Amino acid sequence: MTKFECGPAYAAFEMADDGTLRASLHGLLVPANAGAISAMLLTAGTDEGARGVLCTVEPSLVALPPIRERHYSYVPPKLRAIPVALLVSAEQAAVYEGVTQAAAASGIMRRAFLWRDEAEAWLQEQTRALAANRVWWSGRRSLP
Repeated sequence: MTKFECGPAYAAFEMADDGTLRASLHGLLVPANAGAISAMLLTAGTDEGARGVLCTVEPSLVALPPIRERHYSYVPPKLRAIPVALLVSAEQAAVYEGVTQAAAASGIMRRAFLWRDEAEAWLQEQTRALAANRVWWSGRRSLP
C-alpha cells in the first residue's frame, strides 16, 4: 500500500487485480487540500494504468464549503474520463451530493455511495462502458 500526505490529510492506495485503484482518505479534508489530494490520487491511478478509482472517504473528517464547477479546474482533460466512486458515510452524503453535481457539470464522472457493493457495481459498469466506447471509436477512426 502506498501513502502520501497532503496537509492534515493523507491518502493510502493500492492497485487491485481488476484494474481499479483502491484508495482511502484519512484526516481532515479542507479546501486547501481536497483538490490536491484528489489530483495526486488520479495521477497515481493513471500512472498505474487504473481504469477507475474506488475511494473510501468515511474515515476522514470533511470540512468543505459547497463545491462549484470551477473547483474541478485542477483536473486535466486526460484524467476527466476516469470514473471515481466515493464511499461516504451518511453524515458526508450531503456534502458529496454537491461534489458529484459540480463534477458532472465539469464533465467529470464522480458518484457517492453509502454501500461498497453499490459503489463497486457502478464503477465496474462505468469502466466497462468506457472500454466499449473506446473500441467503438477506434473502429470508426479506421474506416476510410
